[in-house]
Amino acid sequence: MADSLEVIPLGGLGEFGMNSTALRCNGDIIVLDAGVAFPTHELGVDFVVPDLTFLKENQDQVRGILLTHGHEDHAGGIPYVIPELPVPVYASRLTQALVSEKLKEHELLERTDLRLLEARDTLRFGAFEIEPLHMTHSFPDAFCFAITTPAGTIIWTGDFKFDQTPIDRRLSDVARLSEYGEDGVLALFSDSTNSESRGLCPSEFSVYEPLRNLFLRARRKIVVSCFASSLSRVQVILDLARERGRKVAPIGRSMVSYLRAAFEIGYLQMPSDLLISLNDVRSLPPEEVVILATGSQGEPMSALSRLAINEVKNVEIEEGDMVILSARIIPGNEKLISNMINHFYRRGAQVYDSDHSQVHVSGHGYREDLKLMMNLVKPRFFVPIHGEFKQLKTHYLLALDQGIPAENARIIENGDILELTPTSLQVTGKLTASRRFIEEGVAEEVHDLVLRDRRYLSEDGLLVIVLRMDRLEGDLIGEPELIPRGFVDESAESLMESIKEEVVRVVRETNPEEKRDEELFKEIIRKEIKRFLRKQTGKRPVILPVTLVI
Repeated sequence: MADSLEVIPLGGLGEFGMNSTALRCNGDIIVLDAGVAFPTHELGVDFVVPDLTFLKENQDQVRGILLTHGHEDHAGGIPYVIPELPVPVYASRLTQALVSEKLKEHELLERTDLRLLEARDTLRFGAFEIEPLHMTHSFPDAFCFAITTPAGTIIWTGDFKFDQTPIDRRLSDVARLSEYGEDGVLALFSDSTNSESRGLCPSEFSVYEPLRNLFLRARRKIVVSCFASSLSRVQVILDLARERGRKVAPIGRSMVSYLRAAFEIGYLQMPSDLLISLNDVRSLPPEEVVILATGSQGEPMSALSRLAINEVKNVEIEEGDMVILSARIIPGNEKLISNMINHFYRRGAQVYDSDHSQVHVSGHGYREDLKLMMNLVKPRFFVPIHGEFKQLKTHYLLALDQGIPAENARIIENGDILELTPTSLQVTGKLTASRRFIEEGVAEEVHDLVLRDRRYLSEDGLLVIVLRMDRLEGDLIGEPELIPRGFVDESAESLMESIKEEVVRVVRETNPEEKRDEELFKEIIRKEIKRFLRKQTGKRPVILPVTLVI
């Protein structure tokens, strides 16, 4: 139909992360966001990204990828998309800087057509006219998109809240949203993350005083962890460190690179001598140091997890240190975070997290923010986006409470083809919304976890490592038992003996506290033996450590 718009979510609906949606109108396609999701560590992969089959099959129609902002769940998939879909990528200045850092890591920067997008610019792609509007979020350079098509204008909010005191003093573009509302909006696609939370979302500025009070109380080192791309929060931490005469040592690859990139383009304000390297930490008194780390979700081998067990060179957690987890707990990570916190307490540190202290506020609007958005743009149709199904349903019901007729609101899921016309919205078809599993360091992307396991098992095999551990001492009892399947046969005695020796070495060099954390201990064994076998044989068998505590 000539005056219709198709909206096809490829990821991000019914789940958190992996946000990406295709819009198609009159033979033109634009893609909104290209995010990743972070699977639980048991899956053995680092990232999950949407399948690109639909976009590759229609590549001649794809005009570009537009990024709402630079958080991983919206922009982190770009390095995995560009090799297969080499189209222009449009982003704000800060988002562009962070994406560039990612592309450099993957040696793709020179191959990527990155284009700058400014608020209130107008882009035209065939049937589409797009105006990005500034929105407040925990990322200081976030966009909402007003997209005009022959079918009408839609508002795609991206991640937002109506913060009246943002750290950078740049307010959401309420005036322009209101103008679109007066002119007539066909449909609103709105962030549902906090649709269950009553009231207005607190301002990012509201964390200043609680964090300042903690900084005032701290007598020794302060360790603060947040997401590296939450640069508004990073600015607060930098401000408080400067105020208290402390130097800041960033740790974690993304934290170091993002701080550098944001500072270079003026999005982080700090004295040039505020940051120090980890090598400088030992030369300063502990009361003059802040460690700014990634790993707030307790990921094994992350910067914060390694700090918790004193596995970071030049930094030791000691009695009286303060640890602040300035990030929300992502569902599914509770056990990992709890284990990590226990390690900090064993070393005498005091830990403050968002469950017990006001050290974090959300970047996503609460119910009053969501109602304000609806009343500003006055849409004919409403579609909740960005959230698990319960958040989508709660947001849908909120829209009905605000007077949107039930027949004009629709919950859609990944793969649905939603057709919008000036007078109707309906799901007219369904794509297979599959996903790809990414393991860093592996050239190929894994389109299905079962296929990944089959390929690894058929090509490189499986190695089970059985360890009998003394419950009290944490020592290895006897020698490791190795069970290879499809990797080498047991007659390869020389290699098997070398593997056993390497396992014994790793166990011996692992400290008792790491051994008590079963998941961390297994991850250390898996990582070290995987590295050893790749160097010795060139193969990547699935490594399965099994511990028997006796």
